[in-house]
Amino acid sequence: MATNTPGHVARQLPEQEVHYLRLGFAYNTPGIAAGIPFAAYIPQGAQILRTNVIITTAFNAGTTNVITIGDNASTYNDMVQSGDVTATAVGLTSQTRGATGTAATNLAAGDVRPYLTYTQTGGAATAGAGVAVIEYVPNNDL
Repeated sequence: MATNTPGHVARQLPEQEVHYLRLGFAYNTPGIAAGIPFAAYIPQGAQILRTNVIITTAFNAGTTNVITIGDNASTYNDMVQSGDVTATAVGLTSQTRGATGTAATNLAAGDVRPYLTYTQTGGAATAGAGVAVIEYVPNNDL
């Protein structure tokens, strides 16, 4: 049963397999400009394989449509940065920056909670939706 309460424990299954966090979002998701959290944490020591952003409905703000993902609280952009995703077209963007960036460094110190942001300029968007998926392999040796 969904409670709309974000998870607080890292998601790590006992099997040796690729894990993932998934987050659906839209142009009008409450709090999206400041950052909306994924439902669970990535466990300490995990290796991020890639972050996928699937645009299912094109975003249509007047000038810019920027999607970022990360765990760095000031900008949430160490996994997916501004300019990585073409939010104005339906399609898939796959990014491997999180595997080698700040997110990977932060995973050495503890569990990491990623956030997604959507910001816009120009005329306000009236459409736009997508799904973000972070793929990772936990470190079962910890």
